[in-house]
This record gives sequence, C-alpha cells and structure tokens, in this order.
Amino acid sequence: MAPQLTIIPGIGLWHVHGHQDSCYVRYASNFIEGIGQIDGEIMETLWAWLNLISPAARGMSSPHQKECLDYQMNDSNFCKMICMKRTLCQKYKLARNGILKSGKAFDRLDEAAPSHLKTECLARERIAQSSRLNDPSAMDEYEINIEKAPSKKEIELRLLEGNARNAAPSRRSVATWISTGLSIEEAQIALLIEVRRIGRRSTETQRLDIARQRDQLQGQIDGFAWSALTHIWEGFDADDEPEDLDIDILDYMTGDFTETSHTWTNSPELTVIPLPSNLGLREGQANDALHNLRIYLCNKAILFRTTVRQAKSQALKTRAWSQVTSVQQAVSLHASIYTKTRKQMMKLEPGQDQLQKYKPLLREQLKISTAVGDPNARGQRNESLAWFWSVEVDLGGPDQSWNEEFYRVHWLRAKALWDRWREEMLLVKLEMDWTCKFFLWKTTQWGEHMQESLEKQLPGHGCYAGRQSQMYSLLAQDAQAAFQDLQNVLIEAGDE
Repeated sequence: MAPQLTIIPGIGLWHVHGHQDSCYVRYASNFIEGIGQIDGEIMETLWAWLNLISPAARGMSSPHQKECLDYQMNDSNFCKMICMKRTLCQKYKLARNGILKSGKAFDRLDEAAPSHLKTECLARERIAQSSRLNDPSAMDEYEINIEKAPSKKEIELRLLEGNARNAAPSRRSVATWISTGLSIEEAQIALLIEVRRIGRRSTETQRLDIARQRDQLQGQIDGFAWSALTHIWEGFDADDEPEDLDIDILDYMTGDFTETSHTWTNSPELTVIPLPSNLGLREGQANDALHNLRIYLCNKAILFRTTVRQAKSQALKTRAWSQVTSVQQAVSLHASIYTKTRKQMMKLEPGQDQLQKYKPLLREQLKISTAVGDPNARGQRNESLAWFWSVEVDLGGPDQSWNEEFYRVHWLRAKALWDRWREEMLLVKLEMDWTCKFFLWKTTQWGEHMQESLEKQLPGHGCYAGRQSQMYSLLAQDAQAAFQDLQNVLIEAGDE
C-alpha cells in the first residue's frame, strides 16, 4: 500500500443501522468527504447475480464451482461494461436533481441562520472532519447533544452523601424519607386520576380495585407519618391545607386541565402529607416529571406514525388506539405531577432562574409532531418546541436554546447532503470521461493485437482482435454521443 494513501474507515448504509447509534454519524458514508452519494456496499450488490446459479452450484465439485463462479462474474462484469453508458446517464440525472433539491433546502436554512451560528457550525464541521481519523467521536457534532439535568434520585443521592458526612446518625436517612413522601404524593395523584376516570357509575370490580389501592396507599401514609417523628426538625412546606390537594388534573380524554372534585372526603388520596422544605428534591421531582412527559409524548408520536397510520383493519386500529390511550394516560399523570410539584415549589420562594426554568404547563404545549419522535424528518425544521423540551439540556449559554441545537444539526446535515451530491456530480463526470478513455484504450489495444496477429500469419486471431477493436470503438462513440447529448439537453432545460 502506498504510504501517502489515507484510508478512512466507514460502514455501508445497509449495515450501519444495525450498529450502535453513535456509529451512524461516525462511519456512515453520508458524512465522509469526497465519497459522493454511495451506499458503501460491494459484496451485497453481487449476490443477485450469484443467486441465479446457486441452486446448480450446490451439487458441483470444487473445481466445477470455481469455473462456474468465474464465468458468472465475468459475464456480470461484461454486462456492467456494455451498460455503463445507461448507468452513468441515470446517475448524472440523479446527481443533478439531488444538487437542486438539497441546494434549495440548504439555502433556506442558511438564509435564516444567524451569522454567528453559521460561523460556529462551519468551524466545528472543519474540526470534526479533520479529527475523524484519530478521534471518530469528533463526528458527534452531527448528532444532537443532550445533557440531562439531575433527577430526583441523583439529588437524593447527593443529599445522602452529604448527610453521611455531616449529619448525626439519627438524621442520615432524612433524604430517603423525603423522597418517599414525594413518591407517595405521586401515588396520590395517580389514584385521583383513576377515581375521576371511573366516575360514579363504576362496576363492583372497579370499586374493589380502588379500595385495594386506597388501602395500600393508606398503609404507606401511616408508615410515613410514624417515621416523621424521627426525621422532622425544621419547617414544613406550605402544603398543609387540604385544598392544596385539589390540583388541576389533565384529562387524558380531552387534553384539558380540570379541577378535581371535593366529594371524596377522608380518602388517602386527599390526605395531606407534611414535608420539610427541600427545594432541591422538589426540583428533581419536577425534572423527573418533565423527562417522563417527553418520553411519553415521543412514544405517542411514534405510535401515530408507525401503528395507527399503518393499521389496515378495524381490529388493528382498535388495538393501536388502545396503545395511544394508555400512553395518553401516562402523559396525564406526569403532567399532573409536574403541576402539583411546581405549585409547591412556588411556595418555597424559588430563585429567578428556577422561575424562568419551570413554567406553567399549558394544554397546547402537550401537542407533539413527528419531528420530536424523528427529529430529522423532512419538513419539520420550522416547527418550534414547547419550553419543557429544553429544561434538561445545557447548551452552554443563555442565548442558546433547544431549537438552536436542532437547527445546528439540521444545518450541518443539510450541508453534508448538498456536499455529497456535488461530489457525486463531479465523480459522475469523471466516470464518464474515464469510461470513454477506457473504451478508446481498449480499441487501440485490440488494434495492436490485430496487427501482431496478421504479422505472425494468424488470420483467426487477427479477425477476433479486429472484431474486439471495432466493438470497443462503437462503445466509445456511443458513450461520447450519449453523454454529450444528455448534458446539452439538461443545460437547455435549465435555461428554459
């Protein structure tokens, strides 16, 4: 191998989707400079030709199999050669259309992009492409960068570690105790939603199920209350009024926030749970609720695209909508948990940053498009996302947003697509020139063989060589004429 030859590792498009998610931007041919529009598969494209003779080759001996395979592949190569003109003309048309479409898409993004964002994207693209050989992870610039905010469990873990170092032995489990109280509150909200869903006209089985859930919840509340004598030593949240539990519940059937009823008195789902003031755990609880909310909204979008729309029968549609209803119930639960959590956070005097971060949740913000389930889908670049899609993302600056992160990835990938099509056009033009020169070279080569055969008094060899020379001469003339006519027609069509 030549020492100056640089080999860039890559994975064919047929195989890359079976690898890890990170392999796509690191090794797919879509992001390799100079490669053009190519699938990167070689052996797989030859299987179709070999499949024609595979049944007959099974019973052959090894030498016979080798001869048969050689004959089949030589025939495949000859067919490729004589069809090269048609193939290159098709590739030229595809490349031209690809340049036009991808160029328009990139121009629209480029015109709307702020100058500082374009400058930053270009610089990061250059760094990624120049560093990919030594560090393939540099190509992660083409992927969305998400950094998750601390969850309730992470904050609880930090509190436990801090208590283990500083607190007295009797107080070291207070973080776990508070987290248990928050979990009980979430169970109360889930039970409230379930009671409201079944309504007054419930069946005996439904009432029995509610009674069992209430009994289990009451046991958890009793255990939590008994342990409070050990852990409580300072002020409580302002959540000490029964009406505070009359929170807004998201109706999963209509998508509206509605107030809960006051008819279920002396029920565990309405029992007030006094908790010490701990804004950190409340913030973690809000992060968890918003994180789960995003997950279920994405699942809902994917269900609509892959299940509901693909259902061909009434039975499949019924099952699909049942799945959507289940997901929507989860959306209702986590939206209600966040609403309750934010209400309690507002009573703990949060800072200005927290007020800007945790905003009220509105019904219209819970609608989602397929752009979230598939961020790179076409036609989604102008859609904006609700505020809670950026809560758990740290983009490194107050002026950046989740939309800019999506915009950056869209801009980089649109530019990569446009670059690959322009490279493809350049390569196709070179292939056209190489094809014509190859045919002319073969014409000259077989012409020389014909002269040598005639000088050696070998008329049979001379006739065969002359016929081969004429064949390649006709192929060269046909290819040159076809390529020139194609370019002239497309140029005239572009001028019109």
